[in-house]
Amino acid sequence: MTLLRRRNRNIFRELKMKDIKNPLIIVFAIVGVCAVIYGGWHMYQQHLADAQSKAAFTAPPASGVPDMYHNAPPPPQP
Repeated sequence: MTLLRRRNRNIFRELKMKDIKNPLIIVFAIVGVCAVIYGGWHMYQQHLADAQSKAAFTAPPASGVPDMYHNAPPPPQP
């Protein structure tokens, strides 16, 4: 049992930040993760903006406003 505990302790000692030989790798990994998160957020925002712009054009016109996308008969002339 003590042999397993010693092995686990040695593994955790090897994984500490101060023991890492090249901390630049960790910095690049963090920057990469942030870039992936930003890219996903940007794609989500583009998708949301496209959906909102399409919804604005597919909505029926408000009452009293002429429908510019469909031909309507002209108003009666006096």
